[in-house]
Amino acid sequence: MANRQGITPTYTDSGLSRLYRSHAVEQHAIQSEVRTLVIIAGYACDFLTEGLEALPEDFFTCIEEMKEVMESIDLKSLDFEKRSLTLQRTKRRLEAKATRQHHQKEICS
Repeated sequence: MANRQGITPTYTDSGLSRLYRSHAVEQHAIQSEVRTLVIIAGYACDFLTEGLEALPEDFFTCIEEMKEVMESIDLKSLDFEKRSLTLQRTKRRLEAKATRQHHQKEICS
């Protein structure tokens, strides 16, 4: 990953690669929970049939499960956002450091 000046900072020692991996894992976890939510919603819809006098207990169980999954998605989304900001700050800091080092090498040469 080279910046605008064509300088490629060293990310392996900085922990940035670990941040990228954990960011991707968290994104995958959120996607998985959204899929779970859709599946549970499908089951809830199956309980809504025409001419139904009262909703079965399973319908309410689905609704409670959907609430739990939505809370989990909400928390994971907040963590994901924090991790995104950390990733951006770390990347900018490393790029600035690489740029400073590059300029120091030019001055010394």
